[in-house]
Amino acid sequence: MARRRSIITVLALLLGASVLAGCSLTAPIPFSSAISDPGSERAKTPGVHANTPGSLLGERAGVSPGSAILWESPSDQGRMLQAVADSGARWLSLDVDWNSVQNGGPTSFWWEATDRVVTAARARGLKIMGTLAYSPGWARPASCPAGTDKCLPASPEYFADFARAAAQRYGSASPIANLRGSISAWQIWNEPNHYPFVQPTVDVVGYTTLLKRAYAEIKGADTAATVLAGATAPAADDPSGRDMSPMTFLRGIYRNGGKGFFDAFAHHPYSFPCNPLVTASWNAFTQTRYLHDLMTQFGDGAKKIWGTEAGAPTGADIGACTAGHAGRSVSEATQSQFVADYFKGWYGDYASFTGPLFWFQIRDNGTNRGSVDDNLGLLRRDFSQKPAYRTFQRLIRS
Repeated sequence: MARRRSIITVLALLLGASVLAGCSLTAPIPFSSAISDPGSERAKTPGVHANTPGSLLGERAGVSPGSAILWESPSDQGRMLQAVADSGARWLSLDVDWNSVQNGGPTSFWWEATDRVVTAARARGLKIMGTLAYSPGWARPASCPAGTDKCLPASPEYFADFARAAAQRYGSASPIANLRGSISAWQIWNEPNHYPFVQPTVDVVGYTTLLKRAYAEIKGADTAATVLAGATAPAADDPSGRDMSPMTFLRGIYRNGGKGFFDAFAHHPYSFPCNPLVTASWNAFTQTRYLHDLMTQFGDGAKKIWGTEAGAPTGADIGACTAGHAGRSVSEATQSQFVADYFKGWYGDYASFTGPLFWFQIRDNGTNRGSVDDNLGLLRRDFSQKPAYRTFQRLIRS
């Protein structure tokens, strides 16, 4: 899955261009109840049971199952969603995949895969943030490279029509009772500041137009919906146009008339293999504060920043926080500590200007220890718990 390989490249560029003195992993902090013995944590996830209310922290905590959940078996879907519910998190991130929903053309809608996950998540008391992306073949511009759906559409109206249809189906005014109110927040695209999720190059002008049209259509269908702009990757400004830093991208949204067309800004504060609490300009976690400062400058200081992806892989290629190890994996014990430190920073130091934080992802995509993409889960592929799952659960439910 190419979903995370781009993050590795970006983190390598950012770390390689930075002065990393003093950026070693911080010692465990008193806030943490991190588990330090990964070898002892082989317990299976809890069985299905009636969902119990989470803590106030749980209302601000989320988990992403990854896009693959749409195509998992009903049994594995259920186990993944139950693991999210059992963690105490109340939010689920879900791809509402335009390419599959409207693959047959502008008047064709195939909602079955999305409906199945939405219904199962709702049965477990989970609130859903839906990510609207990517372009089906008929909607792609001529400049879109062959074989990819990661291009902004040829017309923002195509996307606006899809956004309206999604909000009508899953929003608070849906005519379908068992889907009504199931998706209350909508993220407009994923990592639009970063290749390969926008090809051939980043287009902040085009994205802002897309955002404005989608916002209007979503609000027209569901006035209670929360619309998120951004979902920015930890990238640096690239003269080739393939990447744009989160701050430059957000500034571009404002300068192209995007103010008033989003309720919150979304950001992906990845830092691995460095600890998120390392204060540095290249650290996407630190950039969260810079982004809010920029929002304040444009009169949007009352709006929140949602962390719609954060996490760290636990593969075999373990690297320290040095320029040569950017984008590599961490140990399971370190991943567990990162959970505690993300919680400390996001729900402590940054609490006044942040919304929910979503851990990417609930379960490993595979078993190849040499692949970063295969090892981002709080659970292993066989559904056994990593130490990070227990830490995540304990911090929310304590």
